[in-house]
Amino acid sequence: MERERIQQILLDSHWFQGLPDDVIAQVIADGKVKNFTDGQYLYGKGDEPDGLYAVLQGAVVAQIISKEGKCAVLGILERGSWLGEISVFDGSPRPSDAVARGNAQLLFVPRDKFHALLDAQPNLYRHFIRQVCKRYRSALRMLEASLIRSLPERLAIRLLDLATGYSEYRVGAGGVTLSVSQEELALLAGATRQRINQELKLWEKAGWVSLGYGSITIHDCGALEGLLAKS
Repeated sequence: MERERIQQILLDSHWFQGLPDDVIAQVIADGKVKNFTDGQYLYGKGDEPDGLYAVLQGAVVAQIISKEGKCAVLGILERGSWLGEISVFDGSPRPSDAVARGNAQLLFVPRDKFHALLDAQPNLYRHFIRQVCKRYRSALRMLEASLIRSLPERLAIRLLDLATGYSEYRVGAGGVTLSVSQEELALLAGATRQRINQELKLWEKAGWVSLGYGSITIHDCGALEGLLAKS
């Protein structure tokens, strides 16, 4: 992938919006483009942190699998999303698996290179800690949803998180298409695929979403946000 294309993807990501061009250029210079096939692990739960990743193409699933083989999907990260930052900051082992979904291309930035950039420009810490806090707030919102929210509310939260890349930025009026299956949404929302399908069919009839093969297009984010505002 050309350097200019990588730069544009980073600029479109909330992680790097507002940063100087020289910072973007340094991240690209320090990074290495890596290709992963479907089901290939970027890293596993408990691995030592070696760096962070930016999704350039495809998607990555963050998940935890129990000893009994039960899978909990924590998030699906598509183009422009970053992952692995928590362990890069605190130095602790990876808290979950990260697995490529389909063929994925990522920019890998080694941990020592990233810390060298922060050490050279300490003012960047404030920016990146803010991004970590956004991810933390998203996690708290999902914890709340799993405990007290109804299924429609949990599903709306998950769709909005996917649409905004787990950030506070709003989706444009034109809507957005998500490469996510109903099986994956069932795992994300803690429900059966049948219940997810029933809810999505109601939303499709209302014009909020449209369903495709392995994809969902959100046409009315305001309607989904309205579900949350009522509770």
